[in-house]
Amino acid sequence: MDLGLAGARALVTGGSRGIGLAVGRALAAEGARVALLGRDVDALAAAAVLTGPGTLTLTADTTDDVAVRAAVEAAAAELGGLDVVVNAAAPRARPGPPAGLSDLDDDDFLLQLDTKALGYLRVVRAAALYLERDGGGRVVNVSGMNARATGSITGSVRNIAVVALTKNLADELGPRGVTVTCVHPGLTVTERVADDPAYLEKAAQNSLGRPVTADDVAGVVAFLASPRAAAANGAVVTLDGGRPGALWA
Repeated sequence: MDLGLAGARALVTGGSRGIGLAVGRALAAEGARVALLGRDVDALAAAAVLTGPGTLTLTADTTDDVAVRAAVEAAAAELGGLDVVVNAAAPRARPGPPAGLSDLDDDDFLLQLDTKALGYLRVVRAAALYLERDGGGRVVNVSGMNARATGSITGSVRNIAVVALTKNLADELGPRGVTVTCVHPGLTVTERVADDPAYLEKAAQNSLGRPVTADDVAGVVAFLASPRAAAANGAVVTLDGGRPGALWA
């Protein structure tokens, strides 16, 4: 299937590694012109090589609204506009078991929300006018399966916040031709955990019987970012390989 992404102008936040990098590569493979946004200059340079010739890199922290606006403007100026925004920038989960009520770190909780929920919002706010111009913009927000499970207060709240902002933005921007969708990856194999046997074993405990990879996730995101996916406005798609026994209505 031709996704119709040839020549599309795409901005991917969190694009220096993990799912963000995989998304950038998937979009580039479909013929899109890609800008990767992240905080680590060296990681971005390496990611650009993996993504392909002509990949643009931009440095910004999504907790900084001024930096976000400048980066989005730079991307739009270099690419000649924006058709696609994929939000994948999020702090890594803290090591160890999730904190319960008594051990919750307030600063970490606020940072997670500021980066993943408000950070996504900042990027879309800065990009909205560009996305609206040609009447067919796409936004895909990467959330996570913690939005549908307890056990991590911070993980649940930051991810369900992304669902809420996705639907609000879908309702507001849909009439202007911009669709907004959300994906929930589960345990996903990225370069960081590819050699961790315990992680791989746990990640394979889904209905597929194998771990879901960042490339698996990126393939779905590329479809949602394409003109083919207009009807999915406001949708939330689970990408965990099928959690046994769970029903999503």
